[in-house]
Amino acid sequence: MRSLILSLVLSVVILPVTAKQSRAYDIDCAIMLCMAGGFPSSAVCAAAYAEMIRRITPWPVRPPFGICTFAAVPVELGGPGGEGELDISIPEYAWLRKTRVLWFYGRSYESRDDPRQWDWYVRSCDHENRYCRYHVRVFGSHSPWPESFVSENGQSISFPSSGGRFNFFHRAVMVEYGDYEGNMDHSEWFRY
Repeated sequence: MRSLILSLVLSVVILPVTAKQSRAYDIDCAIMLCMAGGFPSSAVCAAAYAEMIRRITPWPVRPPFGICTFAAVPVELGGPGGEGELDISIPEYAWLRKTRVLWFYGRSYESRDDPRQWDWYVRSCDHENRYCRYHVRVFGSHSPWPESFVSENGQSISFPSSGGRFNFFHRAVMVEYGDYEGNMDHSEWFRY
């Protein structure tokens, strides 16, 4: 597995120099590879992380990564020499399929004769933004949203800070992801 990751990293570095047509797909492979390593410190992974966040920050919302065509890279360029795109449906990529995009929305308001109330929800979508559902949804609470919630992947994730008692509207987005060993992590919340 490590030799596959090393060859993937080398191809990401070599491809921009040798194959101009595949340049648009290089960042998708870099996002997947850097995610597999937990986004280690490097210029390539910093750019991949920034691109992933740029894609999920609305509008329009896009999936955090697209199709990696690494499978079609010729052997002489360091690739496996296959055809088509990387198939992430196989068991070796189960960690990649755990990627979730989480949206938070919260607001506070006062009705005419009622005390202050809060509404909030967390919406969770898969890595392709195809299958989405409300993970947490609360309306008309007499207290602000709590400190944290447990995600679909079992992580305790802090809600974005409320910005004070009288912050009346708040929304944010983040990515929850795992590495190839199954360790889960997440980005910070990005307000928009």
